Amino acid sequence: MEFKQSLDRIRRLPTSIVIAAALLTIWLAQGSTFVALKVGVAAVPPFLLSGARFMVVGLTLLLWSAWRAQWHLTITRREAVLASATGAGFFFAGQWSATCASQFLPAVIVALLNSTMPLWALLLSRLAVRTPLRITALFGIVAGFVGVTFLAWPGANSGITPAPAIAVVVGSACWAGSAVVVNRTGIGRRPVLITGLQTFVGGALQLMAAVVTGELAHIAPQAVVTAVPAFIYLIIVSSLVGFPVLTWLLSQARLEIANTSAFVAPAIALGLGALLLREQITPRMLGGVAVILVGVVLIVWSGGRKRSKPAASEHHAIKTLEGRQRGVYG
Repeated sequence: MEFKQSLDRIRRLPTSIVIAAALLTIWLAQGSTFVALKVGVAAVPPFLLSGARFMVVGLTLLLWSAWRAQWHLTITRREAVLASATGAGFFFAGQWSATCASQFLPAVIVALLNSTMPLWALLLSRLAVRTPLRITALFGIVAGFVGVTFLAWPGANSGITPAPAIAVVVGSACWAGSAVVVNRTGIGRRPVLITGLQTFVGGALQLMAAVVTGELAHIAPQAVVTAVPAFIYLIIVSSLVGFPVLTWLLSQARLEIANTSAFVAPAIALGLGALLLREQITPRMLGGVAVILVGVVLIVWSGGRKRSKPAASEHHAIKTLEGRQRGVYG
């Protein structure tokens, strides 16, 4: 009863206040996720950390869906196959690459390279389904890839290890490809159930990979204890809070407002990484950050300018796609 009363009080607040609170929540959740990943993989191998995280999230969402359906949960074979395939793209290829790269790269760099997902999604949409491409979006794609190349290219005092950086970019492309599939097939009409299945499948694949690669043999009980706070944070704040808040925000706010998380998250990661992890920030990093963020801003601005032109159904599809792109969000 008290929970319902709290929800009623929130609903009575002015929409602008609720949207501002949701934006702040998303900015902090997504930006801090990369710092939490950095802390977690310092103690627990990446397949094990990420796999366990998404198994817990997936089971929680599936149980919640089953309870809401009075334990009569139904899912078609098509939904199961597509959710499993996109779950592998989202949470096995996409999320694991970010988790693994956190062992070798500063949190801000992982966050920044991960923010190239809108660039990949726009490019893949253009190649796969001939989505119209505005000139500002094209400039954004070029700027984004120039910035990524600048960061990942070996050089003196770059502070960046190329292989993990490339892995994050490839993982972002896999995430974006899965987002395009979800958008085109329409399986996201039951987001909690589908997201639960996707995270469960992605987590299960990562745990199997942890067994195959022998990660279980390289973990000490005392290390697990030190990773528990980061693990809990990733489950509750980054996933169980961040995903639903973002979904709500995409349905209530203008698309370009919701998409600000694409370029605010790296800034949050930059500040938290320097404050909490004492990460060193080089001029080359700052230069790459500036170029990539220009690209992301151009992509977001292009999408905002297109907002008034599509029909309502097309606008909803764009929102769904953008929501999936940020879901890494952790």
